[in-house]
Amino acid sequence: MALRLSRYHVVSPVTVDEVDGQARRVVFATRSAEVRILDEAAWQMVVASPESLPENITGDLAGIRLLVDDHEDELHTVVKENQQAIDSSGCLSLVVTPTAQCQLGCGYCGQEHSARWLSPQHQDAFVRHVERKLAKRSYKYVDMCWFGAEPLVGMSVIRALSPRLRAAAERHSCSFGARVITNGLALSQRVARELVLEHGVVGIDITLDGPAEYHDTRRGTKAGKPTFQRVFANLVALAKTDLKVTVKLRINVDGSNWQGVSQLIRLLAEAGLQEKLVCYFAPIHSWGNEAHEMALPAERYAALEVEWYAELLLAGFKVGPVPSRTRIVCLAVQPEGVLVDAAGTLFNCTEAPYVPSYGEPNSMAIGNVVSGEIPGRRRALETFNDDVMQGKYNCASCTMLPVCGGACPKLWREGIAPCPSTLHNMPQRLLLALAANRTAHSANPRA
Repeated sequence: MALRLSRYHVVSPVTVDEVDGQARRVVFATRSAEVRILDEAAWQMVVASPESLPENITGDLAGIRLLVDDHEDELHTVVKENQQAIDSSGCLSLVVTPTAQCQLGCGYCGQEHSARWLSPQHQDAFVRHVERKLAKRSYKYVDMCWFGAEPLVGMSVIRALSPRLRAAAERHSCSFGARVITNGLALSQRVARELVLEHGVVGIDITLDGPAEYHDTRRGTKAGKPTFQRVFANLVALAKTDLKVTVKLRINVDGSNWQGVSQLIRLLAEAGLQEKLVCYFAPIHSWGNEAHEMALPAERYAALEVEWYAELLLAGFKVGPVPSRTRIVCLAVQPEGVLVDAAGTLFNCTEAPYVPSYGEPNSMAIGNVVSGEIPGRRRALETFNDDVMQGKYNCASCTMLPVCGGACPKLWREGIAPCPSTLHNMPQRLLLALAANRTAHSANPRA
């Protein structure tokens, strides 16, 4: 079988090993999300004549899909693997926005908030809706997400609905795990303990957009009051508890706050959160509005992001600059995954509820929890992998497709390319991954 270099790869610039003085490359096979370090001579053989490589190296590189059959249609293979993962998934994804209310008035948010909570009648209907889904096929896991507006404003709904959904999962022999995406303002120690110990929450995501001087101008309350100090205190308290929960910090970035990111990293380090906190960065994007116009140019953002990951690494945080393979990109492509909003409206996209630009009734809705899903309404987003295969989007020719999965079907549909920063900074991320690996081995010579 003749082999060639896969189209799905990224290679770093040449780096010279400080120990032996050898020139090497860090190579990333995006089909397997595997990294290899090759000396320059071996890399040139990979590019020009893979058949010249030693057999053990050839076998390894073929195993990680860096070398592939010369006749393989790789796009077809990648998309087919993604669809197979969807078809065989044993996970039912559920998202509930318990309320349409939020304390904050973030300038980039595309939602319109209101004092509405998921009613007891709609809660009953949603439990029945979930029971029907669980009965349709054999699931192994229910992945529950409490989302917003701001889900912790809806704690009364969480308290009422969570035990019922967990019981439904148990009746169908499914394990259950929940996540919460929150602004962190109401995440007191008492609430955090309740979420983890009573409601099966295994992951909590919180957002800070920089230190107080930046965060409070962007994520203050609707009355204009600051929120940084309270959110930061709640984050620190959560990260230092003995609760078994993954804590992630999202840092939204655009042209007005990027200068504060490094200062926030220093504050996090000074608070001693290195062992418990996972940090990641997110460029501002369209939320059914014009927020993406505030974003930094993609190349500028990508360069800054590498600097921030390096700062995290130097500060002692665990950094994973190399992405994983993404076969199921989001809720939109999952045939049974569903979100219910506070009005009982059903969606297959987390970005759609409460966004006035989608009209009234919401054009992105796929049904109602009482009357059920409307046949065919999922297809606008659900057929995303087919659209990629047909070359409808740039994903069809992109080397990063296996690890980003196409990013956001909704944004592509709206004519906004949601390409991740890795498209622009992956070679630099590979060098950072090499540095992180060397740092870990220096700290633990036996590793």
